Amino acid sequence: MTYRVETARDRVGKQLRRIPKADLGRISTAIITLADEPRPMGVVQLQKDIYRMRVGNYRIIYKVYDEEELILIGRVVRRSESTYQRVEDLFE
Repeated sequence: MTYRVETARDRVGKQLRRIPKADLGRISTAIITLADEPRPMGVVQLQKDIYRMRVGNYRIIYKVYDEEELILIGRVVRRSESTYQRVEDLFE
């Protein structure tokens, strides 16, 4: 079963454009692999269907919709104190 991977909002595109090319390749690969395995080893469940994947110093926060076979990327950012604040709001 392959999931569709989409971004929750336009801001995710802006976040990706700010990432240095050296890191962007690894992040893109990690996002693509979510389509085949939405909960790979090493991910942390933040809330019911919201997860975070660590890729170097960056965090990918996403939500899994099993019924629709959809993964919605809510945020791709460097780890900071505000990284995990209000994660549920990312998917409204």
